[in-house]
Amino acid sequence: MNSIKQTNLTLLTICVFAATIVSVAAYINKLASKTSIPTVTITAQRLTEQQKIAFDVEQAGNTMQTVFIAAKRLTIEEKLALDQQDRQIQQAKVRVHKKPQLLV
Repeated sequence: MNSIKQTNLTLLTICVFAATIVSVAAYINKLASKTSIPTVTITAQRLTEQQKIAFDVEQAGNTMQTVFIAAKRLTIEEKLALDQQDRQIQQAKVRVHKKPQLLV
């Protein structure tokens, strides 16, 4: 008698599981058919060298940009100060990225 109840319970569980799988699969299939992925097609023609120059000139507004760079030679003390500053920055970065150690 007990084994019949176990068998019935097992069959009922299998049926419920199968019904759930079928309904979920149908729902997923319905969602997949509703959501269509939009497709965008971009076509372009490669510019010739003259077209590139014309585009650059048009973007610049027919004005040439001038960059002026001024520099001076550093003294030994200034170089050492810059090196020390770089070392301090590197050490600060290492301290920030260091993982805390577990105390046992």
